[in-house]
Parts: sequence; structure tokens; C-alpha cells
Amino acid sequence: MSKKIKYISVSLIIILIAAAFILPKLLSGDKNEIDKKPGPDSKNMPTPANGYIVNAEELDNSIKVIGSIVANEEVELRSELSKKITGIYFKEGTYVSKGKLLFKLDDSDLDAQMNKLDIQSEIIEKNLSRIQQLYDKNLSTSEEMDNLQNESDRVNAEMEILEIQIDKTNIRAPFSGIIGFKNVSIGSYVTPSVVLANIQETGRVKLDFSVPEKYVTAFNKGQTITFSVEGESEEFTGTIAAFEPKLDGTTRSLTVRAITQNPGRKLLPGTFANVNLELNTIKDAIMIPTQALIPKLKGHDVFVLKNGSALLTDVLTGVRTDNQIQILSGISAGDTILTTNILRLKSGSPVVIDIMESQ
Repeated sequence: MSKKIKYISVSLIIILIAAAFILPKLLSGDKNEIDKKPGPDSKNMPTPANGYIVNAEELDNSIKVIGSIVANEEVELRSELSKKITGIYFKEGTYVSKGKLLFKLDDSDLDAQMNKLDIQSEIIEKNLSRIQQLYDKNLSTSEEMDNLQNESDRVNAEMEILEIQIDKTNIRAPFSGIIGFKNVSIGSYVTPSVVLANIQETGRVKLDFSVPEKYVTAFNKGQTITFSVEGESEEFTGTIAAFEPKLDGTTRSLTVRAITQNPGRKLLPGTFANVNLELNTIKDAIMIPTQALIPKLKGHDVFVLKNGSALLTDVLTGVRTDNQIQILSGISAGDTILTTNILRLKSGSPVVIDIMESQ
């Protein structure tokens, strides 16, 4: 074999050995380059969601609040004097008429003082008559007449005071109503701090309830309300009679009072009531499904569809119904909001609409 052929053979062997080492690396590099080529990224895939086209509509506005039944008139009966009870003239839990005598206090000492003043008055009147006769005969002075007249006036004034005191020993019903339990017995010594009994007028009752601040201009005095109470299937009606002149500083609400008749006395003072208050009708109200609303620390957000992406938008809410809520600001009629998959969305996320809804 010539040297030339031997040289060529050695060169071929070296080339084959080098190729055996280098070719796999080249092939591996090509594969890595292929893997690095751009492809579909799951993070950028659009999120499916349902859309809702916002429209303006007329809203028959009403709110539901909790109220409390209050007696039309209620009084704690107390004595103005510190004395012993000598008589009780009613049955507990019964109806009593205005002016009926309920309790009698011991007035024996006052009667004795009145008898004493009666005697003094009689004596003074006799002296006045005698002095008048002497004065007519110029046998008495005007000074004596004046002194006796002043004494007569003093005694009469004391008698009037005693009459008032004696009248206070008769404790009467200040109005017609139902009287409750008596807290004392005959023989009890009472003072003005002791509650003898309670009396309530329940032929009609008051209903007190609170209205949130944002609704205070949406109702009027004289407006009719409806309400129900536990244990009664009947729906009752009342009329707004008054409201407090300022908001409660803690709850930011206004206390409202309605009056309702109470035939059969079905409405007991202290009972809770579920009140339905019809407010002024709102024209062009923006209403959205409640499931689209996203609560946050201060307020609420919704996702609005803008150019195929979800835009997180702050909104101010108003009236809430069973399945919708009014939006006062943040979105407008014609906007599309997202109602499903909102927990998977972020502001700016691409969205593909599955179902488009509208009112």
C-alpha cells in the first residue's frame, strides 16, 4: 500500500471518529433551539366569562328594615308624696278609663290640717263680720279690718295648698289604656321613686325604625308603610308621622316613627316588625346582577370588559333588590360587565365571552 493511500485511510478514520462525537451534540442543540421557539403560553390564554350589557331602567324603589312596636302612650305611675297605700282599685292587666281612681294614699294628716284651717276660717269670718259692724259705727279702725282680711286670705291660701296635696293622694289613670301588674300592696309605704304600676294606651301604636342616610330624602311625612310581625300572617299598614331632626352619629341613620291603628290589640309594644318602605321611583337606574359585585375593604368593584380585557373598576352602590343592585357611579349604560369567573380574573386579563346577557 502506497503512502498516499495510507494517509487517506487514516484521515477518513479520524473524520468518522470526530463525527461520532460531534453529531449527537449538534442534533441535541437543534432540538433545544426547537424547544425555545415561541408557542402558546397558558398564562396568556383568555379566560372564559359571561358578560352583561348594562342598561338604564326605571326602579320601583323600596327598602326593608327592622322596626319596633311602641305603645302610643306609656306611663310609670308614681306617687308625688311619701305616704302609705290605703287602697288599690283595679285588676291587673285590665282596661281602665281615663280618670279612674287606681291607688289611694293615706290622707288622714292632711284631713286633720284641713279641719283645723276650716275652724280658723270660720272664726276669722265671724271676727270680720263683728269688726265690720263696729267699723260702720266708727268704733273700729280700718287697720283692724285689714289685719283680719289678710289673715282670712292666708288661711284660704293654705286651704288651697292642702286641697292640692289631698288630691295628690288619689292616683288616677292619666289616659284610657291597659294597666299592668301592681308593684305595691295595701299598707306599703311609697315614695316618688317607687313605680306603682305601668299603664299603656295600645288602641293605636307607634312603629319606630331607622332608615340609612342615603335614603333620607326618598320618603315623605304622611307616606304609607307596610309591615309584618312574628306570629301574625296579616300584613299591617301605618303612616309616617314624624322623624328625628338629625342622623344618629353612630349608625348614620335617621329614626322614623309611623302610627298604626291596633284593633284587637294584636300588636304588642316591644315586638319587632319587618318594615317595607316604598321610596321614590328612580328613573334611569343602572342595575347589575349582584354576583358581579366584588366587595373590598372600602366599597366595591366590578370587572368591565374593555377591548377584550377585564378592567377592575371602582363603583358606588345604591338600592339592593333580591338579585340586583343599583350602581350610582363607576359604570354607564352600554358598558359590559363580567358576571362569572371573576375570582380568576385580574385587571388587564384577556377575556373571551361565553354568554352575553342583558336586561
